[in-house]
Amino acid sequence: MVSQDIKALQAYIWQKNIDRGFSEESAERKMLMLTEEVGELAKAVRQHIGMGFSETTSKSEAAEELADVLIITLGLASTLKIDIFDALIKKENKNDKRKWS
Repeated sequence: MVSQDIKALQAYIWQKNIDRGFSEESAERKMLMLTEEVGELAKAVRQHIGMGFSETTSKSEAAEELADVLIITLGLASTLKIDIFDALIKKENKNDKRKWS
């Protein structure tokens, strides 16, 4: 079942961007922030799966980094005036037609 809750989440995150003064940031700046957060997520996942990296990284940090990635992704989508729910549905419809082997 498809839910439009992601639309509400995107609107919520955009309002937080406005409240925190991030709504005027360029797409390029948001993309750099996203890249940084993905790197932090990789570090947290690496620690979580036991590859080691730092003793301070934990599952909760991986959850935080995933949240950061989502927050910035949704903010970037809003900056670019992309409805992420519609984009997700269109992409999944396209993926459904692909052959996965």
